[in-house]
Amino acid sequence: MKLKDIVELNIESIGMDGEGVAKIDGIVIFVDGALLGEKIRAQIIEVKKSFARAKVIKVLEPSKERINPLCPIFFRCGGCDLQHVNYDYQLKVKKSNIKNCIDRACKIDSVVQGVVHGEKQFGYRNKEQIPIRKVDGKARAGFYKQNSHIFVPFEKSQNENLGDCPLHNSKMQAFVDAIVDYVNKEKVSTYDEKTNTGLIRHVVIRQIGDAFSICLVINGNTIPNGEKLIKSLKELSVPFNLYISINKEQTNVILGDELKCIYGNEKIEGEALSVKFSVNPYSFLQINDEIRDKIYKQVCVELEKEDNPVVLDLYSGIGILSNVMAKHSKKVIGIEIVKEAVEDANKLAKENGNNNIENICDDVARALPGVVNKLKGEKTFVVIDPPRKGCDERVLQSIVDAKPDKMIYISCNPATLARDLTKLIDNYVIDSITPYDMFPQTKHVETVVLLTKK
Repeated sequence: MKLKDIVELNIESIGMDGEGVAKIDGIVIFVDGALLGEKIRAQIIEVKKSFARAKVIKVLEPSKERINPLCPIFFRCGGCDLQHVNYDYQLKVKKSNIKNCIDRACKIDSVVQGVVHGEKQFGYRNKEQIPIRKVDGKARAGFYKQNSHIFVPFEKSQNENLGDCPLHNSKMQAFVDAIVDYVNKEKVSTYDEKTNTGLIRHVVIRQIGDAFSICLVINGNTIPNGEKLIKSLKELSVPFNLYISINKEQTNVILGDELKCIYGNEKIEGEALSVKFSVNPYSFLQINDEIRDKIYKQVCVELEKEDNPVVLDLYSGIGILSNVMAKHSKKVIGIEIVKEAVEDANKLAKENGNNNIENICDDVARALPGVVNKLKGEKTFVVIDPPRKGCDERVLQSIVDAKPDKMIYISCNPATLARDLTKLIDNYVIDSITPYDMFPQTKHVETVVLLTKK
């Protein structure tokens, strides 16, 4: 087998990223976009010692689960992974991937609950990060093709409620359109990553309730004729704040280190499960409000079963979940390494009248052992919501040392979740594994695992 070979494949299973998996002479071949049970013609695009990758040229025998994607650039863009299959099948793939990861790592036969999903399969994202680039001399909004530097411009949506990317809504799209029009009318340059020249890099839009945070990421210090852009955005008759984020580095990191508010307020206010909060474009929030609330409600249901415990909220961010849990616990101790997030978390606790929250600005692995030592004799409940890379081994050991009666692990990465569970299952029983479809149409899934001390 070599590059550019044309092969016919029978797809025997589905991989972790939703890709089809086939075999030729014992060599595993991963094929993006191929579905279980399909027969396809494909071209080999990568060859390694133990596996290969291929792309679909033609589907010879399609799966009954295959559908026409709603987005016209789905097969070129790569921002989504599963738009070409029906939604029930997407949920089955995600549930299966979680079980396979956990069973393989922990050497158990786990029971994974059905995937909890929301009402929206499209238009669910409250945030988008959209590059603006010139195509044939005109500014266009779009995305970069997955794992590439190839810009794929949006095509106009045919659904009046959705944006050109159907994962965001039409109100968000209206702001994108207004910004693109401004760039074209004012002849503003767009960024060229090869030469590190051009001004407009990205627009980052977040919706909080009925208001919007609009952030232009620029390779400079200011935007020309900014008053004209503000006037255009005001004509949409939707509340908004406008920021510029200065990023002059030749990097694929989107936001820069300096943020300026040029219209509206420094922060945008919102509410989640009766917790009032305020955020700026740099604040982390879950991108699906409905699923976030479902997860937080499950956490509270488990907390209410306990006898007023001290809660350790690890990787606590700006503290929304800490404030939700404060009403169901003796005390909440949040640990978060980002200084600005901890400052926001302290303000959040004060504004919501929760005096039983303590926020610690430190690396979780470094701070947790000391916190654990001070809590000896207290009834503790641990909530872990780490980044995709999962937990440091020192964090997991400190949790085991703390001997909490229960813990909840919230994960956005089944592989690192499974790895971390192997460090916990000697001392804890897995009570439940519940997937939440935070990211419909993509391979990603949020998982909530409840563990009880043996």
